[in-house]
Amino acid sequence: MSGLRKGGGCLTLLALPFYCLAVFMVLDPTKGATRLQSLMPGLFFGTVLLVPGLVLYFTGKKAERDKEFMDGLTNMIQSHDRFTVAELALKIGRTELETERLIAQVDHRDPQIDLVFHRPTRQYMHRARLAQVQRVVERCPRCGAPTQREVVFWGEQPLCMYCNAPLLMS
Repeated sequence: MSGLRKGGGCLTLLALPFYCLAVFMVLDPTKGATRLQSLMPGLFFGTVLLVPGLVLYFTGKKAERDKEFMDGLTNMIQSHDRFTVAELALKIGRTELETERLIAQVDHRDPQIDLVFHRPTRQYMHRARLAQVQRVVERCPRCGAPTQREVVFWGEQPLCMYCNAPLLMS
């Protein structure tokens, strides 16, 4: 359980005695005060603790769920030699645009996952699993534009997306 969830749970538990106090104040109002006036302090202090407590609790719960999802996605990416965005999007139930963003996050978050992209087949692959005849082009030799760490197989001559110069193997 995360610190946010623990803190939120504590604040929520601290709010409960104030709500109980409010109920007792309604049943036995202060001398000279109406039932509603006696109810207000307990409700006010209970709400002051309950609202931030619930916000913290559910924020922590969402953060835990997101971390669990990213860990599962990282494991899924590690277990596949190659995959397309469409295949992964179908497996995780997200759109291709969201999946592209998630792949970039996983690649940035975990340095052991070193993905490269093969443009003709639109597949991501692990750099460590490439054969000797496959190479990775990091930048265009003419304009210096990044190439999304593009995989080039023997005999292929891909062009730069920006200046149309042939990409040479590094």
